[in-house]
Amino acid sequence: MKEDIQRVVSQSIENISKTLDIADLAVVVEVGIPKRKDFGDFSVNTAMVIANKIGKKPREVAELIIENLPVEKEQLFKKVEIAGAGFINFHVKEEAIVNKLREIEENGERFGTSDLGKGERVLVEFVSANPTGFLHIGHARNAVVGDAVSRILDASGYDVVKEFYINDSGRQMNLLGESVLIRYKELFEQNQDLPEDGYKGEYVKDIASQIKAEKGDSLLEDSSEQASEYCKEFAEAVLLDEIKKDLADINIFFDEWYSEKENIRGAVGESDGSKLDQIKDLLNSKGVLEQREGALWFKATEFGDAQDWVLIKSDGSPTYFLADIAYHYDKFKRGFKSIINVWGADHHGHVSRLKAALRSLGLDDSRFSVVLIQFVRLMRQGKEVAMSKRAGTYVTMRDVVDEVGSDVTRFFLLMRSSESHLDFDLDLAKKESSENPVYYIQYAHARIRSIFRKAGETGIVESKEHLELLKAPEEIELVKKLLLFPEVVEDSAQARAPHKLAYYLQEVASEFHVYYNKCRVVDDDRQMSGARLYLISCVQTVLSNGLKLLGISAPERM
Repeated sequence: MKEDIQRVVSQSIENISKTLDIADLAVVVEVGIPKRKDFGDFSVNTAMVIANKIGKKPREVAELIIENLPVEKEQLFKKVEIAGAGFINFHVKEEAIVNKLREIEENGERFGTSDLGKGERVLVEFVSANPTGFLHIGHARNAVVGDAVSRILDASGYDVVKEFYINDSGRQMNLLGESVLIRYKELFEQNQDLPEDGYKGEYVKDIASQIKAEKGDSLLEDSSEQASEYCKEFAEAVLLDEIKKDLADINIFFDEWYSEKENIRGAVGESDGSKLDQIKDLLNSKGVLEQREGALWFKATEFGDAQDWVLIKSDGSPTYFLADIAYHYDKFKRGFKSIINVWGADHHGHVSRLKAALRSLGLDDSRFSVVLIQFVRLMRQGKEVAMSKRAGTYVTMRDVVDEVGSDVTRFFLLMRSSESHLDFDLDLAKKESSENPVYYIQYAHARIRSIFRKAGETGIVESKEHLELLKAPEEIELVKKLLLFPEVVEDSAQARAPHKLAYYLQEVASEFHVYYNKCRVVDDDRQMSGARLYLISCVQTVLSNGLKLLGISAPERM
């Protein structure tokens, strides 16, 4: 309906422009929903926006707009009135509202999609965990937010590529190799202590046992460096495979798996040399590097950051920041119009320095944005479930999914803004009642399918021939809520905020349950039953489409 309001108000302004001979009167008509129902269904503040251009008071302009509305207003509105300083409130006819259900039926699975992105290429990088252990619940929140953002952007007309940056280089990977080797040697009664910050989880012992089964005692004959390197690469392959399996179990699949090792080794352009050497030379050619205290620094303060940063340490080894600059430079060179990273909130300080580096390279850093994910606390019986990845006592994502299921896991991690800390209540997650929000939504969908099975037994079918019979307040409110779906999807896409869609689906389910409890769908009045079946079929479409965008199933039975 908002498009209808925009259209008729724009037509009115065009008529006023011609009448008053004012050339530059075009304006974007913003349509809102009044907080109080007695103020109408929709409202615009257009009169106040263009009052100065016309040289009249806002209320006078509002009167002009109403007078110049096209004749279509007779079919659309029961009443149009002025409120306050110059707001125009529209009371829409019930029949005009319910007739919009036809758009939902006609579009079906495409209802809610748009061409907002106009095919713009977008790279969404998320999860990007070190393959040094299993994914935990914090990784899971990152994963489902990144995946849902990608799905919503795709539905909004963007060309989306999902990428996992494999942190398979550096000290943590070396520690993993050392830890596995020590556990391997223990199998031959060659005991030694793990490094203080080594990996102590049981999975390290399991990997060591796999290596023994494959290599026997042959690694004992190799040098420590060779054996550790083999253990590192073997463990990486095992753990990366486990990560892929865990992600697949919650319906997440990546288009690209980008190796940090390849990032370091690969070439930026056509010249020889490592990517790190090339990005360092490129930055140096821009005059943004400086030798200081035996190290090589990036002068980030010249590009708006709070401090400068080391790229090459005094011992000659590169920092992670240098590799990150090279990686993001590569993202730009691959031709993506927008680059979105989903990072943990602890990476907040990294955003400004990376943007400074992009600016120093002459790149448009406005094309780069970050969705920050706050921490998750797993709760059971009101108490936090402790996690410690290094100690090997953390609760894995797999543990949670096995306990509550993929759908519940995804929804619980999506139903709050990623900027907010999240308490994941395992007890609530297992409840099959209206208290559990994902159960509440899925049950609405299953209930609709049950109603259609009952209608089929009586020979009643949905029909749009008598939509004028849908006049109950609960029906009108439900239709109005359904028609907001495309707007909610676009808003979620622009804000990179899937929680907006999750919240909306809860509202739709609530409106439906209220309607179902007050209005009998299938009864002796076959015309009314046909119209109401048509309405709940549209509810089913919106619920199904919305759940799909969140990567959650829409069950037929529960």
